[in-house]
Amino acid sequence: MRMVLEDAADFVIVGSGAGGATAARVLSAAGHSVIVLEEGPELQPGQRSHALLPAMAESMRDMATVATSGSTPIPLLMGRCVGGSTAINSGIIWRMPEDVQAELSERHGLRELLEPSALDRCFSAIEADLGVAPVREEVLGGNAQRLRSGALALGLTGSTIRRNAARCQGSSRCLQGCPNGARQSMDVSYIPDAVHHGARVHALTRAERVLITGGRAHAVVGQRLDLTSRKPLGAAYIHARRAVIVAAGAVYTPLLLWRSGLRGRTGYGFQAHPGAAVVGRFREPVSMGFGATQAYEVPLRARGFKLESLALPPELLAARLPGAGAAWQEQLANLDHFAQFCAVHRAEAVGRVCPTWLGGYDVRYELTPRDVERVKQSIALLVRIMFAAGADEVYPGVAGVPERLTSEAQAQLIESPRIKRRDFHLLASHHFGTAAAGGDPSRSVVAPTLQTHAARALYVMDGSALPTNLGVNPQHTIMAVVRRAAEWLANGKRELSSAA
Repeated sequence: MRMVLEDAADFVIVGSGAGGATAARVLSAAGHSVIVLEEGPELQPGQRSHALLPAMAESMRDMATVATSGSTPIPLLMGRCVGGSTAINSGIIWRMPEDVQAELSERHGLRELLEPSALDRCFSAIEADLGVAPVREEVLGGNAQRLRSGALALGLTGSTIRRNAARCQGSSRCLQGCPNGARQSMDVSYIPDAVHHGARVHALTRAERVLITGGRAHAVVGQRLDLTSRKPLGAAYIHARRAVIVAAGAVYTPLLLWRSGLRGRTGYGFQAHPGAAVVGRFREPVSMGFGATQAYEVPLRARGFKLESLALPPELLAARLPGAGAAWQEQLANLDHFAQFCAVHRAEAVGRVCPTWLGGYDVRYELTPRDVERVKQSIALLVRIMFAAGADEVYPGVAGVPERLTSEAQAQLIESPRIKRRDFHLLASHHFGTAAAGGDPSRSVVAPTLQTHAARALYVMDGSALPTNLGVNPQHTIMAVVRRAAEWLANGKRELSSAA
């Protein structure tokens, strides 16, 4: 195949999401030449599709059809555009919980990487850069107001969500990409900042392999892609004078490392935050289409999950409603009367991302029995909160119980031993662990500097380097950890240290 792109820089970064964009900003601001490779397109806020399906085709990997394997697959949401998954999430900001920080420091040898004062400095700097603030009352929206009132009625403590969207106008379109550029995702914040400092972004460029010679990474090879068909146009060869940084996410980072010859623990340790949701119908309008997509949360960390308001585009909301025919159509005329709440779980399950024949892959992941019980408890609690907020009916989406619940007492049906994993559906948008960092090469893929144990000048700077899931939204943690490691690299203090 003919060569259509050949370029070189000090640092070549694969991926433009939370990790890749942060590394690009830090390194370019320090005066290094940087190239960012992104498989997806570059989408300006005003150019994004309003309709859901075209928007998903533009910015999500395989239109959100990627799923785990096993008896009950879980869809895995992943962004594929400049900005990565930050361009399609709700911009929720949480610092790394102290218990996770202690675990990673002590058990995984990451004490220096996660040194509290340094990490706090990184968190604070990112929050200032991205204008992090709680959701304003005027854009809270009816969906979040219902969660707040229902939680308070049951004595549960919640709060408005801190987001990187201080200028949010309540368009409720985070999933399609903010039409106003108000949410400070990487495509409107750190990537433009990096470009301002000289970085170059090659969108529609798929990295396929890192070239490693003499134990040192020195280039990335791949394909340039057509915007419409996403078919290859020709080969790409990008030379890295100082280092290659892989930040392609916890599914694609291990696949790229595997194709590049790294084995050992590569691909092991996959973890996620599976989420479940319920819908409720209210007598008065809720107007889910206005407000921040996610605006209110109820953290229940001791119970293993967090509750959130989550607005849905009309197309997805319609698909969640029970019934068929005329009865279903009648509900469509009252779409503004529905609310949706979700639960995000800190699952115990650990899986593996495996390459397969012909360039494919398999994400093997099954919930543990305790995970299943927690999901059942969270769904039942969401039903109770819906009724406490004044819902007339609640649709739990759980097989084996009525599709329409009409009283709070029916929530206990969901907690019955008869309800099994196969009876409810989940979705996971936070992924971790497949190139885990650690001091012991037998238990990790990258060192505490985030350089791989197996090759010099090859780094992993995304959620795959986090050895465990967090129980809270990971974007802020990924950015802070990467900022810390990228600063070391930018200053030459930890560059090209000997691989273990």
